[in-house]
Amino acid sequence: MKKVSRLLLITILITALFSGTVFASATNLKITIDGSTKTLTAQLKEGRNFVAGSSLKSLGLDYSLNQNTAILKNKEVEFRFTLNTNKVKVNSTDFTLDSKSYKSGQEAYLPIRFILETLGYDVSWDKSTNGIKATKQNKITYPVTIENNGVKYTVSKEPRTIVSLAPDVTETLFAIGAGNKIKGRTQYCNYPAEVSAIKNVGSMTEPSIETIVDINPELVIAATHYKEEVLKKLETAKIAIVVKDSPKTLEEMYADTLKLGAIVNRNYEARALVSSMKSKVETVKMYTSNIKNKPTAYYVVGTGQYGEYTAGKDTFVAELIRVAGGINAADDVLGWNYSLEKLIDKNPDIIFGAEWDYDTMTTSPNYKGLKAIKNNNFKVVNVDIFSRPSARAINEGLKILVEMFHKDITKKLSF
Repeated sequence: MKKVSRLLLITILITALFSGTVFASATNLKITIDGSTKTLTAQLKEGRNFVAGSSLKSLGLDYSLNQNTAILKNKEVEFRFTLNTNKVKVNSTDFTLDSKSYKSGQEAYLPIRFILETLGYDVSWDKSTNGIKATKQNKITYPVTIENNGVKYTVSKEPRTIVSLAPDVTETLFAIGAGNKIKGRTQYCNYPAEVSAIKNVGSMTEPSIETIVDINPELVIAATHYKEEVLKKLETAKIAIVVKDSPKTLEEMYADTLKLGAIVNRNYEARALVSSMKSKVETVKMYTSNIKNKPTAYYVVGTGQYGEYTAGKDTFVAELIRVAGGINAADDVLGWNYSLEKLIDKNPDIIFGAEWDYDTMTTSPNYKGLKAIKNNNFKVVNVDIFSRPSARAINEGLKILVEMFHKDITKKLSF
């Protein structure tokens, strides 16, 4: 059903775009939710269903319009949409969407899919009613159990203080409004800017146990780059831990965000972030799916004397390249290991990576024959964005790639 819903969404988006028409006349939209069917006032604009704020009262939401802000709320969550922008605040956390809410006459029109998904519904298309079907997900309550590689970690209550041992964990916790819980972070956790005020506990693999014990957090969260001996020392110190693998794909990134949201009791915010990320990916796909001339692109993870490392077919970076309308040059391998011979054979149109990788490739004779080097098509990027499976990979990284591959599409994006 989810696949049908996404195919339908893309079909509607493409139809609206290629017909050159933006539909904005009011119509009735049927929504089957919690066992009953509601009829809401809606507009289809730029391929998205927007619902009149006042009609959302039938879904149990209080609605008010205060100048340029539309407010929806119930007992657990509040949405504040800044009209004519893509900005929305869920509880106290800011998000950006792939489209803009707006005002038509005296009515504010708001993105229904984002609202429903944030409220905890799976959204699909119901052929029997020719409308939306919203299926409520199971409510998440403590204790929360996270399983990783056969090991179960249980969080019995909302942690007030956390030490993060991975940059993607730190970034995601901030993105869902739980950054104030982080009292310790690694030296590699450098985003957002607020982390500079948080105590540095050292590296991901060799954190200072003494510093962590001194912080005395209620929970330590580690991801991928950790050592078992470090975890054992933390357990000996009676400090609760959650260990997880860093996401490898976009779907894993979405699931990981929801897990972290459950751990820190930011479920609404986590769902809002996931909904916004998915919509951005789908919007870019809509623009790039029918492009015939797609450049081959190669992402440099490492190069030079230590060998070639890049994003293989099964990585989230490779997915982002494909979504942005490119062809990942390293789709012939899985994981991150590559070879100079393969790189020369693929001879990509575009190479992107860190400034130090640019220096290596533009000065070494090994790479002088590559088309991207000869044509000055090595693009220097902030590799933190592409090395961390967190919201920035989509919010910033995807847009960087679109501009790199198909610059004319960038101006059509609302994020």
